[in-house]
Amino acid sequence: MFVDCTEVSDEGTAGRISAPSAATGGSFKWVVLGLATLMQVGVSLPQQTPAAIGPLLAHSLGLSRTELGLLTSAIWGGMLIGMLPFGMLVDRYGERSMLLAGGTLLVGFLLLASRAASFQPLFLALVPAAVGASAASPGGTRALAAWFEPHRRGMAIGVRQTGVTAAGVLAAVILPPIALAFGWQAAFVTVAMLALAGMVAFVLFYREPPTESRGPRRTLDVRALLRSRTWVAATAYGWVFMGALGSVVAYLAVSLNQDAGLSPVRAGLLLAVLQVGGIAGRLGFGVLSDRLGSRGLVMSLSAALAVGACAAMGLLGHRGAGAPLLALLAFLLGLSCMGWNALYITLSAEVVPIQHAATAVGAGTTITFIGMFAVPPVFGLIADHTGSYAWSWLALAGWAALGVLVSLAIRDRTRRTAPD
Repeated sequence: MFVDCTEVSDEGTAGRISAPSAATGGSFKWVVLGLATLMQVGVSLPQQTPAAIGPLLAHSLGLSRTELGLLTSAIWGGMLIGMLPFGMLVDRYGERSMLLAGGTLLVGFLLLASRAASFQPLFLALVPAAVGASAASPGGTRALAAWFEPHRRGMAIGVRQTGVTAAGVLAAVILPPIALAFGWQAAFVTVAMLALAGMVAFVLFYREPPTESRGPRRTLDVRALLRSRTWVAATAYGWVFMGALGSVVAYLAVSLNQDAGLSPVRAGLLLAVLQVGGIAGRLGFGVLSDRLGSRGLVMSLSAALAVGACAAMGLLGHRGAGAPLLALLAFLLGLSCMGWNALYITLSAEVVPIQHAATAVGAGTTITFIGMFAVPPVFGLIADHTGSYAWSWLALAGWAALGVLVSLAIRDRTRRTAPD
């Protein structure tokens, strides 16, 4: 039996996350991992849809650049609204029922979005659709935390989080041809059906581990999280680096195009390299944290790497830089500025008893998402005022350095050791 001892409050109340032993967990945990990853791909597709079919949407509905950007903001905003409530509901009523409710909300409003004839109804449909999608993160995290032993938990959640970037690749490949052949409405219907398939598969085939308590479920008082210095420090770290993640995704391609002189096609290819780096980080950092027995230490290493990658991009990402160097920088930016995400989600689930993991993840993700709205506009503002993205990248390096300092406050006391 593996026991993960954590604290809800650093001053007092202790809780335990008991992972299933090999005898009780068996091989079904790998089925759970597959189901959670498949579901994550499906519910992440709506986030990618406005960008993937943006030109067709703009032409068909007469959207301005601002309105096109607001469609993505509607999705992120809806997920921000839904994370904490769905986290609390998952802890109280279980993963399956809440994921079914979230999936119904998501699919219903995506289908309504496909019937929109102008910006306003499309925007208004995407917000509640994203609220429904937000059930997947706390629900899937709680399921994996319950099924996987502590020394494999970082790897498992890292694999699940690669579903976000995989959805970006899938959307870019399949949605434009569908929209061109059958109209942008068909792209939204396709996304709705794929999201529905992932969530229905999870609801039908998931079961709770044999060690899961069948007693009455109680909702965690969110104020208890604020008494946990580890959770607060980790969430502050997530807030910093969600802003960095949003900045690199939004501005890498345009920076390479305008400052390094790459064509839009080559800049887009390096954006794909960035995503590959993000996948490598989410998997690799998760495995490393399992081996080292500390999420916080690896979060510090990732933050330090982000400082170096952002600074190097500011100093070297200009005309005359070779393609191999720029590809390396793109990969390192993805590795560090995107790869930390699964570590934070894993740690959030581990600082509370397992029956409250979804609430902790939902509350933390709600806060960190705000960084996505706050930091990228400043990145762009610096470029506007200086006439180059070089100072923006250097400023982002300084921002990441703040993340290094915050990470030092994470007291990751969990012992994760594999069996002899």
